Amino acid sequence: MQTRLCSPALLKRVGFRFLSTNGKGDLPRGFTLFPNFLDTHEQRVLLTAALDQLDSLESKRVRKLQKQYRLLHGPSEADVFLPEELYTFQKGHYDNVIRDYREMHLSSWGESQTLELSRILNRLHTLYPSENTQTHILHLASEGEILPHIDNISSSGTWILAVSLGAERVLHMEEANAFTPKKFDVLLTSGSVYLQRDDVRYNWKHSLTHPYGSITRAHGQRVSIVIRDRKDWPPAETG
Repeated sequence: MQTRLCSPALLKRVGFRFLSTNGKGDLPRGFTLFPNFLDTHEQRVLLTAALDQLDSLESKRVRKLQKQYRLLHGPSEADVFLPEELYTFQKGHYDNVIRDYREMHLSSWGESQTLELSRILNRLHTLYPSENTQTHILHLASEGEILPHIDNISSSGTWILAVSLGAERVLHMEEANAFTPKKFDVLLTSGSVYLQRDDVRYNWKHSLTHPYGSITRAHGQRVSIVIRDRKDWPPAETG
């Protein structure tokens, strides 16, 4: 399945659809969307580095098949992703929230950390509300999705920042504990970044689905690079 990176021109034409009980078009405090944060070249650099990290966890047999495919077909200017049969996607997450995916927690970019990548990561760093972070890479297959959930509050802190690369998806946000919950949908195009923090991080469920009317549109693979702050634990008592 071919997935073209999104150009800044297209990003300027897309926005968000707000569906709320009060009919207003305002995003809640605690949610910020940066729809065209990365240009096409930056998207490609970051996506290539992320896929390299994920591929390093594949079996020797799969890595050999990937290498053979690249030698046979050469690099593609249109698509960084390989055919889905050359990746080992998991059908379901341990908590049944994510379907058709690969993932890893990243401690270092290692050999992928080129000067270009460093510049991109430094730009992303300017969006962080605080330091002491952790990075998670999530690769969804063309039919992959994330069901409604709130990230484990014991595993990270007060904010979540996510970079979208590849095929677009709709981020659906909905208040978790309200009689008439507010809700809104954001179209996440390649190169966009969103930040959820505080009340939105703790009290709104989020999910990732295919765009509206996507039955007649080709689905594609996507990668999310998710940065979270680490949870601050009180110091242990002594004595």
